[in-house]
Parts: sequence; structure tokens; C-alpha cells
Amino acid sequence: MKKLLCAALALCLCAYCFCQNADKRKVVLKITNVKSDKGTILVSVHDSEKSFKARVPVESFKEPAKTPEVTFTLSLAPGEYAFCVYHDVNCNGDLDTGLFGIPKEPFGFSNYDGKSPPGKFERHKVFVSKDETITIPLVEF
Repeated sequence: MKKLLCAALALCLCAYCFCQNADKRKVVLKITNVKSDKGTILVSVHDSEKSFKARVPVESFKEPAKTPEVTFTLSLAPGEYAFCVYHDVNCNGDLDTGLFGIPKEPFGFSNYDGKSPPGKFERHKVFVSKDETITIPLVEF
């Protein structure tokens, strides 16, 4: 009886874990235009205007920089997300900026081509509904 109860408990636990991940989507972020192997590539994931504006991500990731690109594989529930990326070349944990807040280190956003100032969450959001790859090129000013 004890073995049967343990087996049933293990089965329930496996089913619960499977259901928790069943609604997740595989999102591959390809960070391109990485020009140096120095430092770290940092990604923050935002699921709302509030998170984006306050710069409080729902998730964040980092990997050593590697030319010409760095890839992150995320597991996210379907929904709207904005991805922010920067290359912390000097490993100080901050996006270094100049006099008027213009970044001195390479950076990027989802849905951003670097030809104008970055926008709000609404501009950079991506709707995740299926497994997909999102390419984010790093830009420098």
C-alpha cells in the first residue's frame, strides 16, 4: 500500500510539473552585432508598461559576450513582452551613459532598428504565441 501511495504521489507531481510548463513557449533571442568578446550581454524581459517604465524586469539573463552573436533560450507564457539588451563591456553592472543619457555601450530592444530614440513598451512589445526566434541587433551611438 505504501508503494502504491508513493507511486501515485510521484505521478501527480510529474503531471503538475508537466502542466506548469505546458503553456510555455520557447523563445530564442539572437543578439547580433556583438563586436567584442569583452564583458557580458544582459537581457531584461518586461511584460507590461509598468515593468518597462520602472526598469523592473520580470526576468533577466546574462551571458559572456561572444562575437558575432549571443543566443538566449527562454521559456515564456504566451503574452506581450519587450526585451531590453545591453553589452556591459566593462562589467560594472550598468549601462554607461554620457552627458544627455545617451548610451556609451552597445544596446538594443525588441522591434528597434537604432534609427531613432527608443520608445515605450507599446513600441517594443512582441506578442509571444508560439515557439519563435527574435533577433535583436546591438546598436551604438
